[in-house]
Amino acid sequence: MSRTIIGAAEIVLSVSDLPKMREFYVSVLGFPIHGEACSTGEGVVDADSNSDSGFEATITFLTISETDTPLGRNGHPQILALIDYRRHFLAKGRFDGHDVRRSTLNHLAFEILPGDYDSEFERLSELGLNPTKTVFANLNAKAIFFKDPEGNVLELICHDADGLQQPD
Repeated sequence: MSRTIIGAAEIVLSVSDLPKMREFYVSVLGFPIHGEACSTGEGVVDADSNSDSGFEATITFLTISETDTPLGRNGHPQILALIDYRRHFLAKGRFDGHDVRRSTLNHLAFEILPGDYDSEFERLSELGLNPTKTVFANLNAKAIFFKDPEGNVLELICHDADGLQQPD
């Protein structure tokens, strides 16, 4: 079978506090808002968290990275979508509650440049996120792990030129 998948288009997280999670991913990870919508089953309305449209977003699309793929070249970057699992029509009724210990999601990993590794660790420490460092010698990579406000484990990973260097 030939390989047909050329990249990740979207990752969607069900969240209980959309405004808080949006603020975290925008301010801590620097993901810009690509778009928002209010969709409770009564139709879809574009929503803007910074306007007085009268509609509160039920889903926020954040840009992880621009890509050079057919989707990417036509306005669809790699996206992290945050969906209000109590109000958005595609998520309503699919969850009994929000418990990361019962989730099938282990963690989300985002690639950073090797030169940003130490400064990102310091910045996350200063934000009180209690990051931890890990080296994956077999992958020639090193990573920083921490949690978002709802307890999802996040990883910032980069190439480790030294390969066998242990974290500080």
